[in-house]
Amino acid sequence: MSSMKYEDMRAKIENIVNQPIRKFKTEELKGIINRYHKNHPKSKAAYERAKKIIPGGVEHNLAFNHPFPLTSKRVYECYMETIDNIVLTDYLMCGGPIILGHQYKPLIDKVIEVIQELGPCHGITNEYEYMAAEQLQKYFPSCKIIRWLQSGTEADMLAIRIARTFTNRKWIIKIGGSYHGWSDQLVYDMHVPGTKLLESHGIPKNVFKWTDSSPPNDIETLKQMFKEKRKVAAVIIEPMGGESGSIPVKPGFNKEVEELCHENKTLMISDEVVCAFRLSMQGGQGYFDYTPDISVFGKIVGHGFPSAAAIGGRADVMSVCAGGVSGGKKAYSGGTLAANPLTCAAAYYAMKYVEETNASEKAIKAATRLSTGLNKLFEDYNLPWFSYNYGATVHFHTSCLFGLDLGDSQQAGELPKRKDFMGEMGAALVDQELISVAGSRFYTCMLHTNEIIDETIQKIDKICQKIE
Repeated sequence: MSSMKYEDMRAKIENIVNQPIRKFKTEELKGIINRYHKNHPKSKAAYERAKKIIPGGVEHNLAFNHPFPLTSKRVYECYMETIDNIVLTDYLMCGGPIILGHQYKPLIDKVIEVIQELGPCHGITNEYEYMAAEQLQKYFPSCKIIRWLQSGTEADMLAIRIARTFTNRKWIIKIGGSYHGWSDQLVYDMHVPGTKLLESHGIPKNVFKWTDSSPPNDIETLKQMFKEKRKVAAVIIEPMGGESGSIPVKPGFNKEVEELCHENKTLMISDEVVCAFRLSMQGGQGYFDYTPDISVFGKIVGHGFPSAAAIGGRADVMSVCAGGVSGGKKAYSGGTLAANPLTCAAAYYAMKYVEETNASEKAIKAATRLSTGLNKLFEDYNLPWFSYNYGATVHFHTSCLFGLDLGDSQQAGELPKRKDFMGEMGAALVDQELISVAGSRFYTCMLHTNEIIDETIQKIDKICQKIE
C-alpha cells in the first residue's frame, strides 16, 4: 500500500475538485488525437464494422472509447497487441483478474488438458468443483460454504437474495458510488455517489423500493438509516471503497460496518470481486481485518477464464441457498454453466500458482513503485494530480470525477467535462503505448518489472509536459 494517508487523499481530492481541471495544451491534444487516428486505422475500421451489428460498437465497459475503441489481436505477458500491430504495456489486465500475467503457461497447459481430456462443460458435478472451493476457502476462512456462479453480477444478485431469505427482511443498503454489477436492484447510486437512479433506465422504479444507499465513509448516516429502516437484511460494501478504491475507504470504516450489522442482526456482504488476491491473498476482509457474513467473488477467481464467480459465507446463512427446485424456504439460483470443469480447474490452478509464485506480492511491489513514481512526477510539474495504490490496484486522479459532490449543482455540472478529460488522458496514455482502465486506474501483475514500471513513469512524464 502506498504511504499516503486517508486524510491526505481526501484533501488532494478536494483540492482537485475545487479548481478548474488542468487541460492539455490545444496543439498537444490535437497531436494526440491525430496520431491516434493515424496509428490505429484497423481498429477504427473494426469499430465502424462493429457499430453496424453491436450496440454502440463496443460491448466492454472497459474498452477504451476516445476517440474510438481499440481492437486487440492478442495478449501475452504484460502486453496487449492491437490489430494494428501496436504493442501496449497492459495495465488493464482484463479488468483486474490477471495477476500471473497473460497466457501463464502452466495455467494454460492445465486448462487445455481439461478441455481435451475432460470436456469443458458437463452439466453435472465434477471433482474440480469442490477442489476449487476448498482452495478458495483456504484464503477466505469466513466462507464455510461456497457456491460457484458465472459472474460477479450474478454473485451479488444471489447474495442479496440469500440475505433476505435468511433474515426475513427486505432492506439492502449499499455505499454510494460502489459498483456491484448490473442486476436490476443494484443499478443504483453507481460510479459517483449521489447519482441514485441516474443509470437505471429500463428498470421500473418500484424495483428499488427496498434498496438504498449511504454516503461513503459515513458511519453516522448509516446508523441513522438503520434507525429509520429498522429491519435491514444486509449492507453490501466494496472493501477498498467505491469503484475499486477510486473513492478511498476510511481506515476502520469496514470494521464499523461489521459491528453495526451484527448489533442489528443484519448481514454484511463483502464484494471481493476486485480485492481477492489483488489487494491481498485474503482479499479486503484479510487486509482490513473484518469478518463478513457473505463474500462475493467474480472474474478474479478464474484468472480471466470465462464464467468465473463464487459466493461463500457462514454455513447457516448459506444453508438457504439451493440449486434447482427444492422444498422449504430457499433462495433460488441456477446456471447450467456454473461450476463447469474448465472454470473450476482454471480457478483451482490459478489460486495455487498465484500463491506459489508470490504473484500478489510482486504485483503489489510494482504498484507501489508506480504510484510513488507518479506522485514525484506530479510534484515536479506542479500538478494537483496524485496517485495511490491499494495492493496491486493503482489509482491515478487527474480530473477526479469520482470526487464530485452531486448535491452541489456547480460540481454536478462539472461531470461531463471531467469525464471527457479522463477520455483524453486515456488517449494520451495510448499515444505513449500504455493501456489503462478509463485513463485513471492501473492494474499491475507479477510481470511488471522495475524496468517496465520506470519506463511507464517516463512515458507519463511526457504526458505531463503536454499539460497547460
